[in-house]
Amino acid sequence: MKEIIEDTISRDKKFQEERRRRVEHLRAIGAPDIMIETEEMISRMTVAEYKAYCQRVREDEEKEKSAYASKNPIRKSIVDEIYYRESKLECDYHTYMSDTLFMMAIDPLDFMSKEDYDKDLYKAFLDHIKEIYADRCTEKFRENK
Repeated sequence: MKEIIEDTISRDKKFQEERRRRVEHLRAIGAPDIMIETEEMISRMTVAEYKAYCQRVREDEEKEKSAYASKNPIRKSIVDEIYYRESKLECDYHTYMSDTLFMMAIDPLDFMSKEDYDKDLYKAFLDHIKEIYADRCTEKFRENK
């Protein structure tokens, strides 16, 4: 039991030291105060406290997204545009391998609001077209072998 306690204390100390180094780095690069303050708060937590904090943040984000979705119905025109844009993409290995390049190719902020995108209102459809694109490209890559 003593070893478990010592291990926990050691991991907490290492975690806090790493987070303090992050605070110093953020200060050195002139990061916004809110980032530094958040990192300072985290640097005083234990690993268990940090995990609980992260869980609370995730739960709060999910509640916020649910509230947003209940007030903002999904529009057929945006869903249609999502699928249309996927259908026009050429299979490209780099786009296929990179979620970032895929999203850049679809460019959802061109036809939906930033809030809709940030609140994941159309996330299910965007995830679905990634699967469609991957399946289509995988088949094409197999044919070209």
